[in-house]
Amino acid sequence: MTTPIEWLLDLESLRRFPQRYARAVDQRDHDALASLFDPDGTVDGTFGLESVADYLEGMRTRLGTTGTSMHLLGDPLVDLEPGADRAHLDTYAVVHQFPDGGDPFTLGMRYLDDLVRLAGEWRIHHRKTERVWMR
Repeated sequence: MTTPIEWLLDLESLRRFPQRYARAVDQRDHDALASLFDPDGTVDGTFGLESVADYLEGMRTRLGTTGTSMHLLGDPLVDLEPGADRAHLDTYAVVHQFPDGGDPFTLGMRYLDDLVRLAGEWRIHHRKTERVWMR
């Protein structure tokens, strides 16, 4: 049985989760980024549905993933039942991109994440990204 305090601790960990993702991406910290995902998970994003391994490799090597970025995040909407090992996050973001060798642009994004608890840590099992706008 989960206590209210344990539920609140999980909720706070999940609330902070998108910030951990944003910092890992913006700092190009690929090890930190990999630690946020379930290795058996999937990402449905700009390049279609990919395994986490393919997504992470693309984040290292794809044109447009180098350079500088800054994610500004809204407070995530967190769905978590007491005692659950699964959660859902819905997070809005404004992402400023400054790619090497390209023109800067800004995106309005929405991250829809299904997380699972693995070995006591929350991980993204499935992520769907939606571009709301681009400038």
